[in-house]
Amino acid sequence: MTIDWDEKKALLQEPNIAKVTQLCDELMEKKPGSVVPYIDPVHDEDECRIVSLQVSPGKGTESGFVSHYNDDEAARRATQIYELAELDPRYVMPWHAYPWVRDADMPSALNVQEKTDGLRPFRQFLKINSRVSAVIAHGTDASTFLTLFEKTYHQSLKNSGIKVYKATALGGRAFAVSEAKQEELLAKNVDIYKDAMQRAGIQHL
Repeated sequence: MTIDWDEKKALLQEPNIAKVTQLCDELMEKKPGSVVPYIDPVHDEDECRIVSLQVSPGKGTESGFVSHYNDDEAARRATQIYELAELDPRYVMPWHAYPWVRDADMPSALNVQEKTDGLRPFRQFLKINSRVSAVIAHGTDASTFLTLFEKTYHQSLKNSGIKVYKATALGGRAFAVSEAKQEELLAKNVDIYKDAMQRAGIQHL
């Protein structure tokens, strides 16, 4: 499937994603010279019930977008999860604990400063997506980031009735296992998304 990224760029100011686009622009302005990939406009900030939280933008985001249509294994796995859980992408939105593109030579784990830098953007992101009822943390770093978020903002997720799910990362070491184990991990991820959908009252496609 060939994606016309220019076509997607033209949709970034549409009402379903405009505020998130603006947030990405503001984050880039705060760190001159930095890149924050835009969120694919297939997602919808009014309909979003589930946040798919990953650690930091991977190489697939060279497209300029955080998208399950990107050319990397995590994106392909997200597509599989949406298909297997029969989840319409407008009900979910991806975000990164550290939303800026990092230098390729940095260790894959986020440092304390990076996690701290990501707190406020995530809070702003949740304010925009005000109907979220679940955050699925992909990978250990995403989980520890959420713990820090709760400490910093005094359990704001729990108080907003948002359930946190811990899942494996969708790429990298987590899936550097046998094929049978990969299938098992994928199935576990699908179950988590299905549970989050059920809590949010999302109908299957």
